[in-house]
Amino acid sequence: MLSQVRRPRTYVTAAAVAVALVSLAVVLALRLSGSDTAGSDPTVAAAPSSSESPSDGSSESSSAPSEEPEPGKPAVGTRAVGLKGEATSAPGVTARLARIESVQATASLPGEVGGPALAITVKVKNETEKDLSLALGVVNAYFGPERTPAVSVASDGEVPFPSSVAPGAAAKGVYVFQIPEDARPVRVELDLGDGADVVVFKGRPQR
Repeated sequence: MLSQVRRPRTYVTAAAVAVALVSLAVVLALRLSGSDTAGSDPTVAAAPSSSESPSDGSSESSSAPSEEPEPGKPAVGTRAVGLKGEATSAPGVTARLARIESVQATASLPGEVGGPALAITVKVKNETEKDLSLALGVVNAYFGPERTPAVSVASDGEVPFPSSVAPGAAAKGVYVFQIPEDARPVRVELDLGDGADVVVFKGRPQR
């Protein structure tokens, strides 16, 4: 009888121990699962770095180079002097229109057009202490209120600048442009390049 009574108690004790072990295992598993979830919190992973900045293109626009004037267009923001005035292109470098002569141009090269024209003599004086390069010198002309570009007739009497001018000396160049006789006003631009300012002469030439 005693052995029959003790067996159920043994079974009950073993069952209680097994339940306790299972509960402990479940608790440990939950704790481990919770720590893994906290370590891989998606909100932390998705948080933006403080060094990142929104890509709105502001840095691109601020560093974009400024636009240059289109070739063949009159210079903008340049103060003009009269056709008989003298302008400073760079420190110690002055320019003036020594002569404006009304001529009848004869076209001989493709693209040129003959007819009434102006032969403009441009004089550049070098008052610096070193040679002044004129190799990049360009003369352009425009006419009328809308500043229509005048066509150069290079084959009829044009005499370009020499390659350079010595200190204390002056150099001349003759440039011929097809300009209608009734065109007013006339605008002449001289650009010596190499960082020099564009000088502008404007007025109504006598024809």
